Amino acid sequence: MTTRRILIGGALALPALVAQAQERPIQIYVGFAPGGNIDLAARMAAPFLERHLGGAQIIVVNKPGAGGMLMLNDVAAAAPDGRHVALVSFPALVTALYDNTPRYRVDSFAYVGLLTDEPYTVFVGTDTPYRSLRDLVEAARAQPEAINIAGAGVGSAPHLALMAIERAAGVRFTWVPTQGAGQAMQLVQGGHVAGSISTVSLTVRAHIQGTLRVVAIMERERWDRAPDLPTGVEQGVDVLVGSARGFALPAATPAPILARWEEAVRRTANDPDFRALAERDFLIVRHMDRPTMTRFVEDQARAYGELWRTSPWRR
Repeated sequence: MTTRRILIGGALALPALVAQAQERPIQIYVGFAPGGNIDLAARMAAPFLERHLGGAQIIVVNKPGAGGMLMLNDVAAAAPDGRHVALVSFPALVTALYDNTPRYRVDSFAYVGLLTDEPYTVFVGTDTPYRSLRDLVEAARAQPEAINIAGAGVGSAPHLALMAIERAAGVRFTWVPTQGAGQAMQLVQGGHVAGSISTVSLTVRAHIQGTLRVVAIMERERWDRAPDLPTGVEQGVDVLVGSARGFALPAATPAPILARWEEAVRRTANDPDFRALAERDFLIVRHMDRPTMTRFVEDQARAYGELWRTSPWRR
């Protein structure tokens, strides 16, 4: 994807921001528990953002709850000083608006850059009898609501993905909400639930290592990094879902600080060292600059808002 390069000259170097950050670290907030895919992405990006923000110290702060909504509430109300930054996930940011009472709106944030975009996978425990998504669907058809699927929160993006699978296949599972993807994976690996839904970066390595079994990737075509993984489409479940992640600051943040962050995200996305780590950990880099990400968020809000009005996901 071609992105617009933002030239940051001496006038926008923001030495005051760096000096302030050295006194009090910049905080990147994650709305889920440690160990999940969003948390891992934040911790991977943090040292590169430090580098491209001129050495400002960054710490990752986990504030799990309500599918990320509690963290988003806090960041929306935070001081617009460039030190409070959310790693936001889509569609979770917009879907949380429809069946909750958040204190934020889509325009509560300035969106300074998308960093990753990944398809979801459906995975099960290695001790389960399910060898494919088709097996899992047929079992749910035979025993409606008897099969437990775990994932982050109620109304979260993985929860909505499961509902989309249910609608497409005409079956019902039982959703088990967790504090994040990491906890859901632990439940699957421990045999406490049958399966879960999360991104390729969290699940494919574990699949290769044999600690869980990915039964479908929710993409139109197979992924070249793991060509043995079948798509949901080829198993009769035409559902294409995933998770895109980027950075957002309070909407009132001054333009020079937003420009600095936009450039830091762009540089991180294009940093060869970051891309090497992303490749190693099956993380899919997809950069969008600030205008492009803002349009992406607006499109997500319109699309999911229409879906909500015509087919509510409330249980």
